[in-house]
Amino acid sequence: MDNTFNYFSFDKKELGARGPFFARPDLIEDFKIHISDARLDEITARVMNAKLPKQMPPSEEATSNWETGADIAWLEEFRHYWLTEYDWREEEQRLNEYPQYMAQVDDYQIHFYYVQGEGPNPLPLLLTHASQGSVVEFIDCISYLTEPSKHGGKAEDSFTVIIPSLPGFGFSSMPKKPIQAKTTAKIFNKLVTEILGHEHYVAQGGDIGSLVAVQLAEQFPENVKAIHLNLPLWFNIPSTDQTEDETAWIKEYETYLNGPAFDFQRIQSNRPMMAAVALTDSPIGTAAWIAEKFWAWSDHGGKLENTITKERLLTNIMLYLVNEGGIAASFWYSRAFQTELNWELHPKYIEVPTAIAIYPKEHIFGRPSIETARRGYNLVHYQDIPRGGHFAAMEQPELFSSNIRDAFRNFH
Repeated sequence: MDNTFNYFSFDKKELGARGPFFARPDLIEDFKIHISDARLDEITARVMNAKLPKQMPPSEEATSNWETGADIAWLEEFRHYWLTEYDWREEEQRLNEYPQYMAQVDDYQIHFYYVQGEGPNPLPLLLTHASQGSVVEFIDCISYLTEPSKHGGKAEDSFTVIIPSLPGFGFSSMPKKPIQAKTTAKIFNKLVTEILGHEHYVAQGGDIGSLVAVQLAEQFPENVKAIHLNLPLWFNIPSTDQTEDETAWIKEYETYLNGPAFDFQRIQSNRPMMAAVALTDSPIGTAAWIAEKFWAWSDHGGKLENTITKERLLTNIMLYLVNEGGIAASFWYSRAFQTELNWELHPKYIEVPTAIAIYPKEHIFGRPSIETARRGYNLVHYQDIPRGGHFAAMEQPELFSSNIRDAFRNFH
């Protein structure tokens, strides 16, 4: 395995920590994050010297400057925090608190967390992050999931969590061509079953993670015991078979998908290199691109910091800045909608038992009624969560983890 990277390196001081429990230890290396001072200095200099545009006035009906795509006053404040208060080394230490590894899965190097759960029978749980997110989304959930007895739960409900970085994201290697959930599901199933040695497991996801979870259920039902979605994918319901409520819901989400909220997706899919050239060279531009989605899709009541701290958000952003692919990795996934999925997200009924969590600030298409959800999934658990949005694990880690424990309790 090639251990040489531009900006980060393996720390092999604790070899043996992976122990004998992986099926293919020859394909796995221990991993710790350590970004070079030179790379950190380069990022800081670019943030310091970045020139921000004048704020364009929003439309009359808008509630904030974010309607234009960026709130420059917020971005100036965020830059000030970045330069004067944020400490990457502290965050790096926090990210290194849990065991991490690098696995060679066919042509891909996949970075992942692997944290064993308490009790005699922890259930293997694969967690897949979003296209504007990273493994940072799940960091605050790990203890709730692996050590439930410390949080008012029972040890028998624990999970062994597996949190990989999507190919091209974080510290996983870039794919040679744009890939989407079909290929990613093959990579992750091989990681979990053949390399880690878990014949059976459960999978969870939102955003791209929900695409991956559904593809895992379609392709590998012999391995995947159940899936949990906090963004259940929409599916084709013939117009002649729709209820009035479903017709209204479909019309609303089609209007949403075709509106400004998904302009970014059309750019990333149709002209991905336009934005990639500009953003890869600009840390503050990358921050603005990602932050806008967190503002638009989180349950924050008008102030993003109400639900996601600047520190957590910036650490998520930093994982795009310190890797080799940069923000462009998420554009590759958008592009692959055209080639790999062709927008047919799951034309079939999902036979694998499925749990769905409905968060109040999730996309409208991610909030089907329980009756509609049953049309597309073998639904075994459905719950309305009182708070949270698109980045549910990051926004509400305790609620998110409790819901997962409830959903998968019968699959241990």
